Amino acid sequence: MKLGEAIPKYQAYRNQLQDKKKDIYKQLKNARDKAERTGNDEWTQKAAQLQLSYDKASEDFDKYENALNGLREQWCAASDAENAKALADPETGLGATIAKIMTTVARMCAGDKVPYSDEKKVMEYDDKMYGKAKQAQMIMAALKEKRKEYDSLWDKEGGEYDPEGVADNTQAQGELPKIEEDTGLDSGTDSDAGQDAGLGDAAT
Repeated sequence: MKLGEAIPKYQAYRNQLQDKKKDIYKQLKNARDKAERTGNDEWTQKAAQLQLSYDKASEDFDKYENALNGLREQWCAASDAENAKALADPETGLGATIAKIMTTVARMCAGDKVPYSDEKKVMEYDDKMYGKAKQAQMIMAALKEKRKEYDSLWDKEGGEYDPEGVADNTQAQGELPKIEEDTGLDSGTDSDAGQDAGLGDAAT
């Protein structure tokens, strides 16, 4: 299973388990309170049963929480590796990009024409720098008889890097706990609630 598919599935299942855990805890607290208030043995037994259910729900939650954290770590590692490749690329890396931006700024300050796409790269890198370069370009253009016109420095750019896409398409490693199709998360809590209602009638 790819990480882009696995993470949402395990996130959703982990959330279901968290809801189940919270619901059981509410029932457990209610049963404890009634056992203390009434001294009824049935409520005491009910609290003991719910404690076991809560312990099991906590164990399940922790198992899937750890699995989800492991998947997220794998995703980050894959994304970081792709980022490192992008930064090291002689055509598209950080050093190459800054060099192209500075060249574009120099051409603009000389009053020459550069493609809008190159101007946009400067603007995205530093909007204040772009504003000053654009102002200088207009002033120098008015003073020059003939302006040079340049092709884009990014036309021959290397392959595109997509760290998030690469991470999403990376195969998940390690053995993952199975996600049950029929979770049964509601049936147990509904049954408990019904028993609580019955015990409440008996105790009053």
